[in-house]
Amino acid sequence: MPDIFAPVAETQIGYHRRRLEELKQIRQPWEAEWRELGEFIEPTRIRLHARQERPSSRRKIIDSTGTFAYNTLKNGMHSGLTSPARPWFKLSLADSDLKKFGPVKEYLAKVETEMRRVFRQSNVYNAFHQGYGDLGQFGQSCGLLVEDEEKTVRMMQLVHGRFWLARDHKGRATTCYRTFRWSVQRIVERFGWKNVGTRIQSLYNSSKYGDLLDVWHAVEPRTTRDPSKIDKRNKPFLSNYWLDSQGGNVLLEQSGFDENPIIAPAWELSDDDHYSLSPAMVALADIKMLQKEQMTKLEGIDKQVRPPMTGPLSMKNNPSSLLPGSITYADDPTGKGYRAAMEVNISLGELRQDIQEVQKRAERAMYADLFFAITNMEGVQPRNQLELTQRKEEQLLQLGPVLENVYGAQLEPTIDRTFAVMHRRGELPPPPPELHGVNLEVEYTSMLAQAQQAVSTGAIERGVGFLGQLAAAKPDVLDNLDADETAGLYFDMIGAPPSVLRDPEDVKKDRAARAQAQQQAAQAEMMSQVAPAMNQGAQAVQVLADARNNESGSGLLEQLGIGG
Repeated sequence: MPDIFAPVAETQIGYHRRRLEELKQIRQPWEAEWRELGEFIEPTRIRLHARQERPSSRRKIIDSTGTFAYNTLKNGMHSGLTSPARPWFKLSLADSDLKKFGPVKEYLAKVETEMRRVFRQSNVYNAFHQGYGDLGQFGQSCGLLVEDEEKTVRMMQLVHGRFWLARDHKGRATTCYRTFRWSVQRIVERFGWKNVGTRIQSLYNSSKYGDLLDVWHAVEPRTTRDPSKIDKRNKPFLSNYWLDSQGGNVLLEQSGFDENPIIAPAWELSDDDHYSLSPAMVALADIKMLQKEQMTKLEGIDKQVRPPMTGPLSMKNNPSSLLPGSITYADDPTGKGYRAAMEVNISLGELRQDIQEVQKRAERAMYADLFFAITNMEGVQPRNQLELTQRKEEQLLQLGPVLENVYGAQLEPTIDRTFAVMHRRGELPPPPPELHGVNLEVEYTSMLAQAQQAVSTGAIERGVGFLGQLAAAKPDVLDNLDADETAGLYFDMIGAPPSVLRDPEDVKKDRAARAQAQQQAAQAEMMSQVAPAMNQGAQAVQVLADARNNESGSGLLEQLGIGG
């Protein structure tokens, strides 16, 4: 069937150019605000001009509150969501009983270990760190998770202004067009001599290895393909590279991906927008105000220290100095000499106070105060650890909706695609038979994920504590508590490693052995109490037997009340 996006009469490059123009129209309304965000917060993460080789300068940044808040948000989300120093995800199953089965639990633990190793060896963590900054500044980050021969996977984190996105009906980015400037030498090395066209070959033969050209790359769902074929031109997502007219209009490569490689989470999507709102957009007005107020403050200080002066015309061409301790000789009939042209009485204290208030608003808009909630805590300090934890949780839960977006649009697709790549490369252990046809699930165990779940753990702690107090008056109330289930739920919520809790079957065996040992001990104790009585009874029986056999014992028998 014909491709609905690429008519038969249209060349592949022609289609991509037409599609690119559509994507440019979608992005154009956002660019003016992105430009200001880059100018006043972090200019190194945006390139809006086609030939722009270097980032914009920081010449407009006088007050760096916005940049500091940006760094705090970026670092806080990275350490709180995907810290390389601690496990931040684990694999799980919907079937809780199967999840506890020994071979299954062992397999999941091995896969988690291997995946964490791949993430550590690749550049994924560095890309995540940059991406969190883009997420806070521009509302979305964008990267391509590709397969790497040496590191298994590699993330290409894209710079704003150099890519164009389109999302599907679920809000997931499924189309990404991007451009980058490469030298002739890099183009030849990457795509091969036969594929670069006569224009690049001519430049290469002329030793113009450093000449830069724009390379274009399109990633989107492939609408027409033959699923029975496994070649790169029939994969679910196409990946095509081409050169524009400057490079000779050459289709450099036609390839594809088995899964969607686009990792583009959004901070807050509005309606059916393809690009997202960001906290920096909220803070932008305050950040621009800070630049103005700082300029005003500096100008006021400068005019107080070095005010504009007036002087007699007779001194116009005479040597003079306004430096401290210097002397200027002049004939001045008025006797006034130099004097200030205006009186500057700016209240710097009030201006500083207003600047501090604006700085706090900007930090709050970009959630910087969230990650420094304890450090910058004002007023009465927490009275105990519980109150400290509750305050921290209250702050972190403000990021709840954003964290869900990151889970669904960044972390989950990264884990899924990495798992698929490792499985195809044979880098994962074979699964047990019990997992055939079973879908794996991902659970997040990072600091911020645990903060979200802390509400549930708090309920468990309060419930168990209440039962403990009630048991002092009515001990049998503890019969209502399923201790094993409570322990399992609590450890899952706090993200404890699965190996912390023992296998339920081993626990049953230990409990059965313990019960048997207790029963044997009770029987032994009972026998120790019965044995003396049995010995006394045996002795009495023996005495009776001896008495019956001895005639002289008849009197004794009569005394005992035993007739002959």
